Parts: sequence; structure tokens; C-alpha cells
Amino acid sequence: MGLGRLKIEYKEGGNVVQVFNAPEVCSLVINGQVVDRYVSYIAGQFTLRGNIDNYGINIPVEAKMGYMFMRLFYNDKLVGKKFMGFG
Repeated sequence: MGLGRLKIEYKEGGNVVQVFNAPEVCSLVINGQVVDRYVSYIAGQFTLRGNIDNYGINIPVEAKMGYMFMRLFYNDKLVGKKFMGFG
């Protein structure tokens, strides 16, 4: 199963957070590692979650799929939004 196309990318403090989408899977990638994925040919609402350990401080990362938009949150702040209605 491949990662598909890069849809959202966010960089901060040496960390790289990416959301990839393929027809059968949506993946949350943090610093080159897949940390969560949603597998389905039909995507409804879902949330992908991960964490970054920044010198003992936990930074939460979430990619939330709504009805038509993917939103990327880094440390509880919205840092990216992408229309995903057509894949």
C-alpha cells in the first residue's frame, strides 16, 4: 500500500508533518514515519493522531477529515486546510 499524493505539509522546529492520500488510504506522516492511517475506499469523517516528543514536551498532531476538507492541527493550532472532495 503506497502513500499516494502529498496533500498537506507543515514544518516547525525541525519537525515535518505530512498528510498523504491514496484511493484506499489516508496517512499521517511525522518526520518520515507513518504514525496513523485510515484505510477505506469511501472516506467519511475520521481523525488521524500522532505525537512529537520535543525534548520531553509532547506536541499533539491531528489530521481531521470533515465532509470535504482535511484540517491539520499542530499543538492544537490549525496549520493547514485542504479540499479533499475529489480525492
